[in-house]
Amino acid sequence: MIPQETVQQILHAADVVDVVGDFVSLTKRGSNMIACCPFHNEKTPSFSVSPSKGIYKCFGCGKGGDSVRFIMDLEGLSYPEALKWLAKKYGIEIVEKEYTDEELLSQNERDSLFIVTEFAQQYYADQLSTEEGKSIGLSYFKERGYNESTIAKFGLGYSPDGWDAFTKHALKNGYKLEILEKAGLTIIKEGKDPIDRFRGRVIFPINNVAGKPIAFGARILKPNPKSPKYLNSPETEIYHKSRIVYGIYTAKNGIRQEDNCYLVEGYTDVVSLSQAGIENVVASSGTSLTKEQIQLIRRFSTNITVLYDGDAAGINASLRGTELILEEGMNVRVVVFPDGEDPDSYVKKVGSEGFATYIKEHAQDFIRFKTEVSLEAVGNDPVAKAGLISELVSTITKIPDAIKRAVFYREVALLLNIDETVLINEGNKTSRKNAKEAEKDRNNYQRPDEPGPDFFLPEEYHPVDQTEMVSSIEYKEELFVKDLVCHGHEVLDKDPDTQEETLLADYVLGEIGDATFKSPVLNQILSIYKEEYHKGQLPNTSFFTSNANPKIQEKVINWLSPRYELSENWQKFEIYIPPYTSKLDDLSYKNILRIKKENFEEKFRQLANDLESIENEEEQMEVLKSMMKLKKIIQKLAEQLGSVI
Repeated sequence: MIPQETVQQILHAADVVDVVGDFVSLTKRGSNMIACCPFHNEKTPSFSVSPSKGIYKCFGCGKGGDSVRFIMDLEGLSYPEALKWLAKKYGIEIVEKEYTDEELLSQNERDSLFIVTEFAQQYYADQLSTEEGKSIGLSYFKERGYNESTIAKFGLGYSPDGWDAFTKHALKNGYKLEILEKAGLTIIKEGKDPIDRFRGRVIFPINNVAGKPIAFGARILKPNPKSPKYLNSPETEIYHKSRIVYGIYTAKNGIRQEDNCYLVEGYTDVVSLSQAGIENVVASSGTSLTKEQIQLIRRFSTNITVLYDGDAAGINASLRGTELILEEGMNVRVVVFPDGEDPDSYVKKVGSEGFATYIKEHAQDFIRFKTEVSLEAVGNDPVAKAGLISELVSTITKIPDAIKRAVFYREVALLLNIDETVLINEGNKTSRKNAKEAEKDRNNYQRPDEPGPDFFLPEEYHPVDQTEMVSSIEYKEELFVKDLVCHGHEVLDKDPDTQEETLLADYVLGEIGDATFKSPVLNQILSIYKEEYHKGQLPNTSFFTSNANPKIQEKVINWLSPRYELSENWQKFEIYIPPYTSKLDDLSYKNILRIKKENFEEKFRQLANDLESIENEEEQMEVLKSMMKLKKIIQKLAEQLGSVI
């Protein structure tokens, strides 16, 4: 358990703009910051961060929370793990204790995978100090020109050549064999002893955006035709290779500062360029580029430069994957190194300044690059050239921005010496065909009886999944709790003699008494507020937006994050709209009357239903008397509200 005072220290230190800004590029808009949401794919920003409220909210997918929730949702961490991540970021010490067998067993699987992977990374790094590690692993890194600072920065390491050196060490330290296997660190085959997956290899840890090791890439050093040169961790619950790029943690700030990401193929390219002072580099690790990887990069920049090795076969194979970048609305440029060179070898050959100069002089947009490379391949064959035109048109139609498409149609028309209109017409045909296929897929996916949103319901009661609706009484009860949480500290009255203030919380809590509401989450919020109130404290909104209960947190953040706000421009037309807080006493008073009135009406209806099943006349008379009393109360409340029954 993390001590509560330490939790509060972490929450106080964790500035939401600072934390979110580590993962997405934020732009100021009014008093808030905006960005494209990191939780779902979008090209128009709907993700808002409020520095004053200490929260974020996406109006596209509905995600919202504070700094802790952001780390939890983005990195898939538990609440304690997210707190530890923030504590590390802000240099706050958390007193840890050694994990016992029982505690490790009680950890959920995901947390256990993070813990054992971090343990493995430290083990591999420590092996570079052993005799075997120095002579094999460290000497390899030195031969590649890596200094000690670079080795430490990337957490590089070495796995001993024994069959089970790591596995024995992990078991001795209390880690279960089942978790070692699920983390991809140990291989278990029926009837055989467990063996280390990465034995006899140098280790390149693969970190997530938060910097936590989630997997490993390992290179063999001794020639062995039965073993692959590079070996990666298998997919696990915390590692999905299609969603991560190597080096993103060390590169994210550089990508944001340069507003450009260099995409290379291998681990060594990233490490060598970083050591040369070129930080904005990530690697696809030899796998085909995926949409999820591109979306990860796009959090930090919409510009990407693909650095190809000087290998014609590799270039042609990579062209297909690069088109995905265009589909995601990113600006793509391409650089090809001289034949036989790759980013790693070239930066060592010419140095960082020469490398930067080469990139600047040889970078060209992807469409022009593909056109020129493809033209060389087809030569003078008219049939092949016609096929090339169709392929280029198909590529251009994948670009979401209409202006960019128009520019590329013109450029390709000039390169191919063909009428631009022909390309545009062909592109329109392709776009219509793609639209029809997409519509067909959507129709096949959606259920015809699926209900749509109720556009007449107030916005804050449109749940993201549209699976629940609220009644009239629930609406009023939510408004009550919302006013209490957001405005409970507002002063309604002040005694002129004693100067004693009456706050909204004093008034509404006295009026509502011990009433309970239909919504469990509203009852929880009300109960927490009352508990703090009776301690002599008024919990502010951050008390709830930082709550570990995601339902409480989500509810309060929705209250604090209206999709639309009233413009201040009305004042220039001499139209002054009073703020909500100026009418709090009247609005709260009437809302409480409405809640009471609906509760009495519900009791009245229940008695009316009971009356139908009662046969005894005396009992009937008693029920009728109760109904008459309720009717008078309801009429009195209606008069106070100015309504007619």
